[in-house]
Amino acid sequence: MKSLILSVLCAAFLAGAGQAAQGFLYDCDMIDTGRERGWISPKIAVVFPKDGTVRVVDAITLYFVKDAVQGRILQDNDARVVVRWSIPRARTDTGVSFNAFDYRASIAKRTGRIDVTAKPRSYDTGVTSRGTCVRRTQ
Repeated sequence: MKSLILSVLCAAFLAGAGQAAQGFLYDCDMIDTGRERGWISPKIAVVFPKDGTVRVVDAITLYFVKDAVQGRILQDNDARVVVRWSIPRARTDTGVSFNAFDYRASIAKRTGRIDVTAKPRSYDTGVTSRGTCVRRTQ
């Protein structure tokens, strides 16, 4: 079900991209997410609409925000793109709440490898996972 919702949201973003200067997304499958205590989704879409912004949608954003979240491009060169986004008012299953949970993803453009770090804001450590992304325009 979450994969279907993710697919629909991504299609909606790309539908508005038009033919010239078309938007694209990285469709990412993460591995070893079970050891990350549920803070990194097994499927992540990093969406780049034609307007130069970035949005991220995954099971975490859908659960807490009910939609994609705005990201910030930290780096974009021939080798990689690095994106940061946050989930406000995140809460664990046991009731522990965080002001925000911050995410950072680094995607290697040549290989599609993605490295994701997630940590509660103001904490020194967080959780990490890696995976593989496919760049899609449709």
